[in-house]
Amino acid sequence: MNRNILYFLSLITWLYLDACQTKDPILPAPNGAVAVAKVNADKAYFDVNNLANAEFEFELRGEDFGRNVPVKAVEVWVGLNAPRVTLTAAMTACGNGVNCQYPGAALAPLPSRITDTDKLLRTVTTLPSTVTIKASEAVAAVGSTLSALRLNDTFLVKFAVQTEDGRRFPAFHDGICDETRGQVGDCRLVIRVDNRKVLYQPLK
Repeated sequence: MNRNILYFLSLITWLYLDACQTKDPILPAPNGAVAVAKVNADKAYFDVNNLANAEFEFELRGEDFGRNVPVKAVEVWVGLNAPRVTLTAAMTACGNGVNCQYPGAALAPLPSRITDTDKLLRTVTTLPSTVTIKASEAVAAVGSTLSALRLNDTFLVKFAVQTEDGRRFPAFHDGICDETRGQVGDCRLVIRVDNRKVLYQPLK
């Protein structure tokens, strides 16, 4: 009898402790759509030494997460970011983040929502599609010139998605737009004005 009571009390204790655990609910993704871009590694920056012929290229498609809101078109917006920073070796090769130095301005500032200073470059209606942006085209869109560009300047390319049912999504949600690339959706790409071919890493 004592053994049965012990088992019963143990069961009650286990159920009580399990009920006390905090389990955050996993909310379903809302209905929406995003742009998905894959950068061409051979055209992943604007060469500061050859801006007249510099091109940035990526494959673009839409994604509705299976929520039956097919993507009709993707708006491609562009904005110029001129942080005027000089990247030192301590900033670019510090490894694990310990004792690193950081520039005083951001090459790719967040959040990535479309702002008043961004300009509509084009609207892509054929998806998937290969999108090529020339440096000359980017500076013309933002009211600048090739001669004004400097090493480590960046262009932020942002997307707004139009769906077949008439809705428009300038951003899906920050968890997709502002995290490290490689997720399902992209709300922006970063074009660096650089002097060497580098692996495409937009947040550096």
